[in-house]
Amino acid sequence: MDPSSAWLDALGALRDRSEPCVVVTVTSTKGSTPRDPGARMIVDRTGIAWGTIGGGRLEQLAAERAATMLQEERPEARTERVPLAASAGQCCGGEVTVFLEAFAWRKRRVVVFGAGHVGQALGGLAPWLGAEVLLIDPREEAELIPRVPAERAYSLRLVDAPEGEIDELEDHDLVLIMTHSHALDMDLLVAALRRGTFPYLGLIGSQRKWARFQKLLAQRGFSEADWRRVTCPIGVGAPSKEPHQIALSVAAELAPILQSTPSPLPVRRG
Repeated sequence: MDPSSAWLDALGALRDRSEPCVVVTVTSTKGSTPRDPGARMIVDRTGIAWGTIGGGRLEQLAAERAATMLQEERPEARTERVPLAASAGQCCGGEVTVFLEAFAWRKRRVVVFGAGHVGQALGGLAPWLGAEVLLIDPREEAELIPRVPAERAYSLRLVDAPEGEIDELEDHDLVLIMTHSHALDMDLLVAALRRGTFPYLGLIGSQRKWARFQKLLAQRGFSEADWRRVTCPIGVGAPSKEPHQIALSVAAELAPILQSTPSPLPVRRG
């Protein structure tokens, strides 16, 4: 492996684990310094994850700056000039300029309205999808069927008015509507269409349900161009009524979309 590209492999490994980090690069030096321009280290939330820019107080200062950046909501890249004698107390006496760039890796999110059989089955596929899956439902947890397991691969949010959650979503979230109520499905679909364009907006149901929903959307002022943004029926392959089969077919439909978005993603609101 080429040592000059080893940092890219380390950065890629952190990206695969969705671990936020800061790359610290020596960009210029004056006088006597411990490392030359091009030296790098990577700092994650646990400390220095890879490499070195020379050790000592210089490295400690840079790691502290990086740790501060990782606490910021929207960290911006910055350049720091460090006189080794005055700022770092090192006897080299030179000066080092470092560039710090944050990578706020984060998994894509699939937001599922409805925590019934299909929603929970799809949530269980979160590790395979490589995404966060959030299930939103207006019912009490004791009312959900099947019972929600204590240990699960997805998040669950129980709210009185799920349609109010639409405005809190991010533009890059993938949205699925599959509640226990057709009326709530319609309210959620209307809110989602008014909210904006999501990479995926899916509605569970048959062709017959979708034909009825299109008529209802037209009555609410939506056009054919609007409802073309909706995927219904959802999933790939032959239709199935078995929840886990539906979840698998939907996951297969979502996977290419999830893999198409570049990283890092914006910091999520809230």
